[in-house]
Amino acid sequence: MQQTATGSTEHWLDGRKRNLALVIYLVCVAVVIAFALSNTHMLGSAGGIADEVRAQDERHLVRNEFDRQVEILADDQSRVSHWDEAVRALVARIDWTFVQDEIANWHWEDFGIQATVMVGPDDAPRLLVFEDDIRSEAEAKAYVDLASDLVQQAREAYASAREREGAGFRVTRHPVRSRDPLYVSDVREMDGEVNMIVAQVIVPDDDARLPDGPPNVLLTFKPLLPSTMSEIGRKLGLRDFAIHPANAVPPDSDVLPLGRGAPRFVATWVRSHPSTVIWREALPLLVGVLVLAAIALGFVALRFVRSLRRLQKSEERNRFLANHDALTGLPNRVQFEQEMERVLQRSEQDRCAVLCIDLDRFKQVNDTWGHPIGDLVIRTVAARILEAVGDRGMSARVGGDEFIVLLREGLDRASVLVLCDAIVAGICSQIVFEGGSTSVGASIGVAWWPDDALTAKSVIRSADEALYRAKQDGRGRTFLAAGSAHPPEPPLPDRGAKPSPAI
Repeated sequence: MQQTATGSTEHWLDGRKRNLALVIYLVCVAVVIAFALSNTHMLGSAGGIADEVRAQDERHLVRNEFDRQVEILADDQSRVSHWDEAVRALVARIDWTFVQDEIANWHWEDFGIQATVMVGPDDAPRLLVFEDDIRSEAEAKAYVDLASDLVQQAREAYASAREREGAGFRVTRHPVRSRDPLYVSDVREMDGEVNMIVAQVIVPDDDARLPDGPPNVLLTFKPLLPSTMSEIGRKLGLRDFAIHPANAVPPDSDVLPLGRGAPRFVATWVRSHPSTVIWREALPLLVGVLVLAAIALGFVALRFVRSLRRLQKSEERNRFLANHDALTGLPNRVQFEQEMERVLQRSEQDRCAVLCIDLDRFKQVNDTWGHPIGDLVIRTVAARILEAVGDRGMSARVGGDEFIVLLREGLDRASVLVLCDAIVAGICSQIVFEGGSTSVGASIGVAWWPDDALTAKSVIRSADEALYRAKQDGRGRTFLAAGSAHPPEPPLPDRGAKPSPAI
């Protein structure tokens, strides 16, 4: 009986041990499954975000490109419509030699303008040049009827901008390149082709003057040919870029409405899917990680406590290194971009600025004093940037001698430039160390969201382009992104020792 009881007890204990081992194995399996599901979900979410961000970037690129194409057409047209000789040759009476020499001979051949129509004060067509051929006024009526509203809008723009001088009127600002241009445009169909249309009053550029009354309006029609669309798509990196009716969009295509009001035509292209690339690149790694995780968890089942502690320490270190620069302790590029995306996506504020900072003459410090002093310089510069920015924004190190700042407060131009001056002045100050001293310079590029770009990556790219311009223009200065519509600041005076040759 005693042996039986003992055997029963041992069997019960063995059963408990087996059950515990089974529980541990089941927990390991559950962890592997949970790990697979969580990473799958994370990849799916990341892919969805990447697809949406890419779609927004593509739409922004397409919109900018079409705006640029319209402005090019308006600028090409203004070579005639903003010219004293055109006023003298077309307004009072038509000089047909001028029409042949200055419109028919080069509008189509040089600029791709298929049709040029002049509309008189009575809204009747006065001339039509189709490609390089002068046509009858009767043929021009269809063009005038199609763009009659644009003619009226162009006249309204002229009426608001004209200035009386002597017995006539003139326009002092450039009709295309000014803040409030005189031209109006749209995208419409003519004879089965989708055309960009620009309407602008014929105005003098110097000493000629226009009489009172309704002015003559020049209309230009430039077809958006398949070859033109293919070239635009190639330049923008978009597949199957074309124009379609708004009710006939190909499947799996992204679209951008063209023209005013309810769009009849849209630009279409095959939608990019960065998520496909993410899955293709990450799936083999994920499978490998899962296999390794399963093996590792089998070992963890035997050495649970000690391995868990090591894992916890390793995870804490990895989390820190994943979001911070090891040398300076500042946030790294990953954390900076995540923070900027968070600010933009949650709409916490309606404006922010990005400062891209690059050190000047840093390579000379490394070559002269060695990398340990170079590391000291980087840490010192990081501390000075952090002190200058304070609680107005977030500072990060994104490269060897590159820093970036997300500015949330004091976003007016004057305040940002004062801050940039303070940052450059701080960086230029002497850095003293045992055995000597050295100094570096700095150049800064600035871009604002949403003034210069609409996405985090685009704003950073705009600031980086401004930084490139600052370094091109002499370094040691602040340069604003082109969309900010402000001229570059003059170079800052040298605050340190005589600068070394530019690196």
